[in-house]
Amino acid sequence: MTAEGPQRMTTLQETVATIEAEGLDRFAYVIGDDHAISADALVLTRRDGVWTSFATNERAGVEETSVRTYEELSDALDDFLRLMRLRADEDALMSRIREKNRRAHETWQASRDDRPEKA
Repeated sequence: MTAEGPQRMTTLQETVATIEAEGLDRFAYVIGDDHAISADALVLTRRDGVWTSFATNERAGVEETSVRTYEELSDALDDFLRLMRLRADEDALMSRIREKNRRAHETWQASRDDRPEKA
């Protein structure tokens, strides 16, 4: 309970609805137990009596440094949604960087093309 009253609990259905509404479902994710073949995904599952989230790599292996545990599903879902949003932010940032690099390369290439040939 907070000073404002009882804390609102996030549900699985609300989390999935938010993921879809925000377009975060373009990124691989698994909520549940079937993550064995999910590469480059964010996973939320129940292990050993606690909720666990982690990222998988391109071979569907668990990225050990990404493992987080939660006692309550609501806390796990809140953090999972935050991590999905961070993934989207990272993707947007990388897209901007790639675009800037592409433009810089084009500018560099054009400057090389404008140089007179050496005799």
